[in-house]
Amino acid sequence: MDEKIIKIVSAKLRKFEGEPMNQEKLSEIRDAVYSGTKTNKFAPFSNVKKWVKAARAGMKKEAAAAQKKGASRPQKHQKPEKQSFKVNERRYGIEPVRHAPSELPRVREMPRHIEASLNSVKEESAPEPQLQEVALAKPTVVFDKVYLQSIKFEIAGIRQTMERVSRQLDKLEREIVSQKED
Repeated sequence: MDEKIIKIVSAKLRKFEGEPMNQEKLSEIRDAVYSGTKTNKFAPFSNVKKWVKAARAGMKKEAAAAQKKGASRPQKHQKPEKQSFKVNERRYGIEPVRHAPSELPRVREMPRHIEASLNSVKEESAPEPQLQEVALAKPTVVFDKVYLQSIKFEIAGIRQTMERVSRQLDKLEREIVSQKED
């Protein structure tokens, strides 16, 4: 890719730092590339996205190289956090509250005798609860004739199923033995 395009895109990305990328910003980047190079006037957005990706990779490499060299001062394209916060304030219409040192709201302190009085009232009004064990009543089980009869029928059904399964297993076993003999 052309270095000139990458430089233009990098400059636009620094301008848009902290903002999500959308269709409008991509078209703005495309227009900036056209105005700087007089080419790519109707470049597809897939190309613009490739330019953005390459520019971001180049910016990361520059930042890594600056950290390796031990550059103590931030580079021009890096914004301090305070500035980006101000950008967010402007974007969302938040006005920071600024007070002069003499206008700061003061926190009133409660006199000690009032604080002691409040603490004593709190202690008196909230006595410690005494724990008491309560025995739970055991549930009574009532066996009904109908209930017992339904249990008997279920057991009989289970027995029949088990007998049928055992007969089928015996039949399969006989077939396997006869197959082995042949």
